[in-house]
Amino acid sequence: MMLKASLAPEAGALSEPVVESRTPAADRGGWRRTLMLAMMTLIYALNYLDRQVVVILQEPIKADYKLLDWQLGLLTGASISLLYTAMSIPIARWVDRGLHRVRLIATITALWSILTAACGLTRSFGQFIVARMGVGMAEAGFTPAAHSLLSDLYPVRKRPWAMGIFSLGISIGIMTGMAVGGFVAQRYDWRTALMVVGLPGIVVAAAFALLAREPARGESEVGTAVVDKVEPMKFGVAVKALWRRPAYVHVVLGSAAASFASTAIFSWVPSLLIRVHGMSLAEVGLGLGLLSGLSGLIGTSLGGWQAARFGARGLHAMLWAPIGGLALSIPLFIAAFYASSGQATLITMFAPLVLVALWTAPSIALTQSLAPLAARATASAVYIVTANVLGVALGPIVIGLLSDIFTRSTGNTGTGLRWALTVAALIFAWSILHWSLALRALKRMPAAA
Repeated sequence: MMLKASLAPEAGALSEPVVESRTPAADRGGWRRTLMLAMMTLIYALNYLDRQVVVILQEPIKADYKLLDWQLGLLTGASISLLYTAMSIPIARWVDRGLHRVRLIATITALWSILTAACGLTRSFGQFIVARMGVGMAEAGFTPAAHSLLSDLYPVRKRPWAMGIFSLGISIGIMTGMAVGGFVAQRYDWRTALMVVGLPGIVVAAAFALLAREPARGESEVGTAVVDKVEPMKFGVAVKALWRRPAYVHVVLGSAAASFASTAIFSWVPSLLIRVHGMSLAEVGLGLGLLSGLSGLIGTSLGGWQAARFGARGLHAMLWAPIGGLALSIPLFIAAFYASSGQATLITMFAPLVLVALWTAPSIALTQSLAPLAARATASAVYIVTANVLGVALGPIVIGLLSDIFTRSTGNTGTGLRWALTVAALIFAWSILHWSLALRALKRMPAAA
């Protein structure tokens, strides 16, 4: 049958004409689909590299600007999450209404790369916060647009695998940011490190604009669903449809709790290694970068694989590994925080980091599979906004504030930080609760839902 994607004319210069296709992208496959997946994974890596590099640089930044831990938490969390959160839904709505996703991704990738480099030119804490907010604003449109693109390129049965490959960008970005940022900061300074990691994104953005092509909306659904026309949904209607599905709600809330805990841990473990174990920036960057990168690659790949394999038994089966992985990770993380040396901390953290990474691909795949076809970018944005408000923005600040409080009560900065990180690990129990409720809701859904 013929598939038509109706796209809003008011979307402006980035809008597409009506696209018709008799052959679904799911059947076409080919080198361009693979190339686009690879390039979006690379851009996702740059997204996380530019966002997370400040984590490894926070101790010298703290010394330069004479900051408290809660201010460091603001720098690594809320500063980038505020405009990221505010802009995610408006941009997602434009995407669902016909915004050209390839051009959008290329434009914002170049913008956040320039702003990351500009962070190295700031001369005050306030200027740094403003530049970081700009990075967050630019990055806000990437994930909804990328999720929407991948869902049109890959059908339901291949979507968890594609999302798993795409999510590898997180681990690659964190690993590269930690290692390169730590090395450059140790050899030169933190300002140079920010410029070194920021500027390559401009080249990647130009390459994506030249090589990627926009698929027709809903192409991957041909053969699995009857789709004659993809009409944009009003925002209120889209959100109402999403939040009427308990499975979607609990997947999103569980992901927000996991984001809170994992972001807080990633933000503060470098400081633990430096303050408690006396490791240098280069040692922490290389050690934690390789550790988080390798564990993330393994965990994310396994998460995508198990979701694709067991998802054939029902969408609920995608959550088996995330629930089990988080339950096992809690005591292992706590053991790592209280290890006797920096090397022991890094070694002990490997297993829980693998287990935590299992949830990324299944959660993304579920939010897209549970969303109406005309509201996929909106579903992604609601997921991102909730995870950022409740997780990424609050996690580093809350744990930093707890670290300050515990440090005052114990008189020891290392003990205070260890106690705060223990609280962060226990937050994973919140995720387990919500994902267990999501699993139960998914079991009750009809197979066609």
